Amino acid sequence: MDLKEIRRLVDRDPELKKMEISDFELLTAYRYLRLKQSNDNPNYIPVLKRNGDLEIVMVPTEQFDKEIQRRKQAANVGSLDTVNYILDAKLADFVLNSEERNEAYLKVSRFIDLFKEGKANKGLYLHGKYGTGKTYLLSAIVEELSSDYKVYFIYFPDLVRSMKSSISTNELEAQVTALKTCDLLIFDDVGSENMTPWFRDEILAPILQFRLASGLPLLISSNFPQQQLLNIMAVGNNELDRTKSMRIVHRIVQLTETISLNIPYQP
Repeated sequence: MDLKEIRRLVDRDPELKKMEISDFELLTAYRYLRLKQSNDNPNYIPVLKRNGDLEIVMVPTEQFDKEIQRRKQAANVGSLDTVNYILDAKLADFVLNSEERNEAYLKVSRFIDLFKEGKANKGLYLHGKYGTGKTYLLSAIVEELSSDYKVYFIYFPDLVRSMKSSISTNELEAQVTALKTCDLLIFDDVGSENMTPWFRDEILAPILQFRLASGLPLLISSNFPQQQLLNIMAVGNNELDRTKSMRIVHRIVQLTETISLNIPYQP
């Protein structure tokens, strides 16, 4: 096939016609046409771009690009034995049918924006009844941020059990360090576990203190308001126990802004 025939093929193609292909670029344009017709890679498609010179770039299909993003996010989301956040949760799908849900949406949206700008000085403490959307909102934050940041989403009762078993496997220090230093730490369902003084004082307190001192955000969901955590974490009835619990709650207050969700969502 000579250049005149190639020129006729190129000029008949609506996409290439708009690009005003020069004679110097004819062979590249022709290879692009052939590749479009005979591409045998289901995950990538050829795209013609002009960055100075005309070039053919293989880009992921829309479906494969979503899979790439999913894999990337999964790699950036740490958890324990199971994935407890809601996959594909979207903030845009959070139903706004009450004033408190509107306020929760705005606070979460603002947190995401500030976090991306490196200005998230405080995390969030979501509390309220079961079924009001607390875990969904936390999962939507994971979906929004985990492609670019290291996020740990921890179902809190699992954390209490996991730390006990980590002692025998010498993994305790590494796990605590990961929770201290990750970009974003999320504790889901705080207050529903049987906490021991050891876990409270040797695991939870250092994690909270480190993140407070380092300016690293923390997100928490709970069925209880912050004030009620004092009684939950005061495992014993003595004054020392209550003082240690009070310190934990005070750190949580310093680390988070409160969001109340008390009205269950009714579709």
